[in-house]
Amino acid sequence: MTGLIASIVEAYGELRVSKGRILLSLLGVAFSVFALTTVMSGGQMLEQSLKQSVESFGGRPAVLTVQPMGDMGADGGSGGRATVEDMDRAVLEQFDQMGITERSRDLQGTLRVQTGSGVVAASGRGVDPGWGPMHRVDVLQGRWFADSDEGRLSPAIVVDETLYEKLGRPELGAETVDLVADKGATAPVVVIGVVPANEFAAMGMDATVYISASAADDLPAGSGMEQAARQYLAWVPEESAEEVASQLSARLTDAPTGSYDAYRMDGAGDIEAFRYVRYALMGVAAVILVLGAMGLVNIALVTIRYRVREIGIRRSYGATGLRIFIGVLMESVVATVIAGIVGVTAAVALVKAPFVTEWFHSIGLVDVPPFPTTAVITGLTAATAVGILAGALPAIIATRIKVIDAIRS
Repeated sequence: MTGLIASIVEAYGELRVSKGRILLSLLGVAFSVFALTTVMSGGQMLEQSLKQSVESFGGRPAVLTVQPMGDMGADGGSGGRATVEDMDRAVLEQFDQMGITERSRDLQGTLRVQTGSGVVAASGRGVDPGWGPMHRVDVLQGRWFADSDEGRLSPAIVVDETLYEKLGRPELGAETVDLVADKGATAPVVVIGVVPANEFAAMGMDATVYISASAADDLPAGSGMEQAARQYLAWVPEESAEEVASQLSARLTDAPTGSYDAYRMDGAGDIEAFRYVRYALMGVAAVILVLGAMGLVNIALVTIRYRVREIGIRRSYGATGLRIFIGVLMESVVATVIAGIVGVTAAVALVKAPFVTEWFHSIGLVDVPPFPTTAVITGLTAATAVGILAGALPAIIATRIKVIDAIRS
């Protein structure tokens, strides 16, 4: 251990003497480590952003969609009219029997909201509390639905930023706003939360209203939700998704309210192609790293030619070939490790910078992950490996220098 520490101290001292010769090569190594670490960490964060954006639209892996086949609301699949209560009972009972606790009803229709500037048409979504965690809902203000919201006299709603501004920013959980139905009928509701404006708002509308599925069923006639498309969502383990979907389809084939189809709807496979882009960028960073190593090797070889006298004198004082080898090798390793630390530090500072994090949020990142440890380890490992490779050849040449070579020089 003492010998290793002595070699590191000696190598650092030699670097201070020769810093002018190796500075440019170390800058190349530092930049390549910076590029490699940034690509790995930024790529993982971008992958998380795309993944969470997809999950906010289609649900987390693995969300199964159970959908009625045919015009179930009108005919019930058997000649009689199936009520929404019958449909809910048919599906939710199967969820209970299969032990599926993470589930939600999902109604998609339209709602009309009274604002200070008139009635605004909005995309209406009737959901249960479990819908939020399934879709990584990012609540900017207030809260998402809870089980305690069921049965409220004034149903709770969650709106997006666009509609919240049009409503005049009412006090959350206190002030009521009106949903407009036919013949002048209205339904008072209370805004309890605000979510980001949805870029993919259904039906081309620029405002979105989330309401409890039960409350949506109880809205006055002509509110826009009585003809809403109705489906059911189940969040199950990814490894058993196909099996659960098959069982649900089989169980609901001859349900009293008709047939249902269960299938996986989340977009887990949509970001697979991005990984190949990240691999390509890592390849480019690796090439830059190799080029930096080649420059370092060239400078080290030239430097050895000017250190013949020094090394010969050290041999005359009893330095072994191994000590010379380790000393020259450690000079390269210490230099590249320092360059690697600089590159990794710069990469961390860039990726965690507020403006970069804000950009990731703008493309769908909800939960900011910590800086990937694998990127730091890979960057430092790459820098160390470059130091070993770049220092091995000059170190071998240095071991062949003899005392007589120093006298001749």
